[in-house]
Amino acid sequence: MTAGANATGTPAWLAPIGWIGRGASGILGHLGATAVLMLSAAAALVRGRADEDEPTLFAATTHELSWMLGAGIPLVGLVHVAMGSFLSMQAYFGSTFVDGTGAVVGVGLLRNLASIMTGLTLAGLLPGRIVPELRRARRRAAAGADGTRGLDAGRLAAARMLAAVAATPLLSLWGCVVGTLVGWKSSEALMGLSTEMYFMMLVRMLWFRDVVGVMVKGVAFGLATALLACAEGLRDPGPQAEAEADDPAALLSPIVRTACLAMAAILLLNMTWFLFVYHAVPIYGPSLLQPPTP
Repeated sequence: MTAGANATGTPAWLAPIGWIGRGASGILGHLGATAVLMLSAAAALVRGRADEDEPTLFAATTHELSWMLGAGIPLVGLVHVAMGSFLSMQAYFGSTFVDGTGAVVGVGLLRNLASIMTGLTLAGLLPGRIVPELRRARRRAAAGADGTRGLDAGRLAAARMLAAVAATPLLSLWGCVVGTLVGWKSSEALMGLSTEMYFMMLVRMLWFRDVVGVMVKGVAFGLATALLACAEGLRDPGPQAEAEADDPAALLSPIVRTACLAMAAILLLNMTWFLFVYHAVPIYGPSLLQPPTP
């Protein structure tokens, strides 16, 4: 027992229990802090400005939205070039339902791929800016820089969350447009499918519920990503703060952690939507093929 015990006298074989306990308490603490931040952001929406010199929440949200759209438009567009050509080539290589390629591409993007691919793209993009930005703001507030002694965490988070909630659906629709146009040109070049047939099948198979779905999922994915990024950026880093001030590369770990958590949250939300909406709500479900009849 003496050889297998640590300095506190705990047997070494009990150490994994401690690791599990620390991990579970850390996860619960992180989730609790994230929930508190979300409530603070909601309160900031109705509280208004504490200082007349600071920008309005609308101005702060517009500023955040501008860079999200500026960085997101080319990235999401490139991602959906691949998605549109992939869906179109599926009809070419499978040689089935070629006339319905427009519906396969357009409905596939609008119902499933556009929102989740846009969400995953922003999950990698937003933490890279939000986490360092909020860490710097926290250090300045702690040091009393620019005459400030406090940090309105709820207001900072609210502006970024609102911007992400607006940016993700807009970028998802942008991805749908890019992917649909790329699919159109691919089907025209590979299969000789006419423009009239491509867009006629797309319009015939497109439902308003698909547009609602991409908007709802876009809002949920953007909110989850921005909330996790803000929670990580405003979290007290403890002894790591000094290292981050001296070496910006020390921020790599929290940025990657936030991106991974955001992607996991998006996949979970997407699965939840699929199970509890596509499967449970009668108006959703297959719209391209009729169910088999006896």
